[in-house]
Amino acid sequence: MKKFLNVLRFELTNYFKTKGYIITTILISLILVVGLSLPSFFDLSGLIPGLNKTDNNIEETQPEETSNDEEKDNYVLFDKSGLISDENFDLLKSYFPNANIDKVASENDAENLVKDGTANAGFVLESSVKYNYLVENTNFVDMSQMTFQSALAAINRKEYAEKNGINYLELESIVNLPIQSETTVLGKDGAGNFGYVYILVFVIYMMTILYGQLVAVSVTSEKSSRAIEVLVTSTSSTSLILGKVIAATLASIIQVGIMLSAGVITYSINRDSWNGMLDGVLKMPANILITFAFFGGIGYLFYCFIFGALGALVSKTEDISSSIGSITMVFVIVFFISMYGMMGNADSLIVKIASFVPFSSAMTMLIRVAMGTVTNIEIIISFVILVISTIVVAWGAIKIYRLATLRYGNPIKLKNALKWLKKDSNKI
Repeated sequence: MKKFLNVLRFELTNYFKTKGYIITTILISLILVVGLSLPSFFDLSGLIPGLNKTDNNIEETQPEETSNDEEKDNYVLFDKSGLISDENFDLLKSYFPNANIDKVASENDAENLVKDGTANAGFVLESSVKYNYLVENTNFVDMSQMTFQSALAAINRKEYAEKNGINYLELESIVNLPIQSETTVLGKDGAGNFGYVYILVFVIYMMTILYGQLVAVSVTSEKSSRAIEVLVTSTSSTSLILGKVIAATLASIIQVGIMLSAGVITYSINRDSWNGMLDGVLKMPANILITFAFFGGIGYLFYCFIFGALGALVSKTEDISSSIGSITMVFVIVFFISMYGMMGNADSLIVKIASFVPFSSAMTMLIRVAMGTVTNIEIIISFVILVISTIVVAWGAIKIYRLATLRYGNPIKLKNALKWLKKDSNKI
């Protein structure tokens, strides 16, 4: 136990002294602090709907109200159909309260105004049910067409009402009748849980990828420098591999904890400026946090032991990528399966199967608990499988580490290492 603690202390100290660890922790924490503090100093309500304006920003924007037209979008309309009378044009403009719309004499004029940037976009109305949308470059989010279609539909209703002696205002009151609804969630609030489940899954993914590789690099570095020859004479291989894996686990938890704490504290201070928009992310249900702690923690150890064993199979750090490439690819596939599950497929067959496989249960069971239907017995069975698998992998990693650390030269193939394990087990 004393030797294990010495290895653990040594490995942890190395992590805490590493410039990359320190810089990453400070940099990401600063980004969170600055980013979450911005609404308190700048008016971001235009970029993020729902934010409160600060007093300073309100005072600064008041004198600029007279020049508000300069900030409006500009659209042009060429009416081939003759549908847009002056009265209908006023109705059309009412659908674009924050934009200027002007009529042009030809389609060519509309195209030229859009090309030279005078107009953001243009509409060429072919008939009452057909139009051509002119735009220089398309945007990922463009609501102009949807708004124009709504306005065109209203104009058509108005024309129909006038031709058939129907009161247009009464017709509009029926068409736009406000419908009230309430949602009662009888199962899981998948939509509400999506935000923090995505964050938790991403935390598991990044911790495993980054620190798993660090464990492999640590093992290989000692082997390539021949430091392992001294270490194995002063302590056991079990203490060495366990110390490295547990140290990586603690270092990652501390690092992520510092980052998240910086974000949570900063948001708490600036909560009023955010108008409470992120409250839902911080109020995670207890069952999701418990699932994340147990499945995420054990699943993380599961992969770290695998990375440690694979790191022992090579003698040069440049060979690490080829050694851990296969398990990294497996983990990336698991991540994509998890993403598929979060897209409304938490109860799909592939996600259900993956939630019982130790390579993927850390992520997929978390998704099923938060967004799908899962029984307590399924959670228990999956967790037992994960724990047993982690113990078996830890045992195998210790054996491979002991057998491979003093073997130099070409990288050892995994199948040969598994043969060693089988022979070693037969001796026992």
